[in-house]
Amino acid sequence: MQLPRRAASLAAVAAASAVLLAGCGNDDGPSDGKIEGADSAKKTSAAPTPTKGEDAPKEERPDFRTSDITLPEDIKLVFDWKQPDDPEKAAALDGAADYMRAIKHGTVEQDPKDPVLARHVVPLQTAEQYATALVKADVDEGLTATGEERYYREQIGDVVDGKLAEVAFCVDQSDYFSKKVKSGKVLRTEESPSSYMRFTLVMQKPEKTGLPWKARTFEFEGKAVKKCKD
Repeated sequence: MQLPRRAASLAAVAAASAVLLAGCGNDDGPSDGKIEGADSAKKTSAAPTPTKGEDAPKEERPDFRTSDITLPEDIKLVFDWKQPDDPEKAAALDGAADYMRAIKHGTVEQDPKDPVLARHVVPLQTAEQYATALVKADVDEGLTATGEERYYREQIGDVVDGKLAEVAFCVDQSDYFSKKVKSGKVLRTEESPSSYMRFTLVMQKPEKTGLPWKARTFEFEGKAVKKCKD
């Protein structure tokens, strides 16, 4: 059975990013590839403090189902997520959804430095490096994307230090494929264990109100059939 092209790209780029990060140490910190902020965002706060805006009507809170990032009609991103009641968790989830949309936007635009993508990542962190590497790989191969990608089984951690929250979710790419930019030919493949993945993001709260939460760190688990297969 042939592996889905999109899933294979994700795995390859994630592996390449891990190797890149392992060698990014400097005199200001550890060089073991450990990501700043990732561990602290996984901790749960013992007594959550109410946050500003918590009593705001739900319709006024950030909603992952809406976005100003536009994609071609043949790319459909399905977010089977539940809207959190907590406004900061809702904002973090909204930022994670837009991070995924922004990656697709960069691929469609064939631009690893796509300004839309840049607005949704923390510079020089793994989420940016992964997204840029993935878009660049598609550009180098003359590929864009088509089909439906589904996101589900989300988990959102408590907001740590008032600014970091971990968002994890499954990704189903069984109906999502690469497409050649020049010819428009769709590289259809069969469903396989590699169609199912688990992503973990650490989202960072913006310093100014009104701006989106940005993706800071990225972790990838391939062939996550046990966790993600319905």
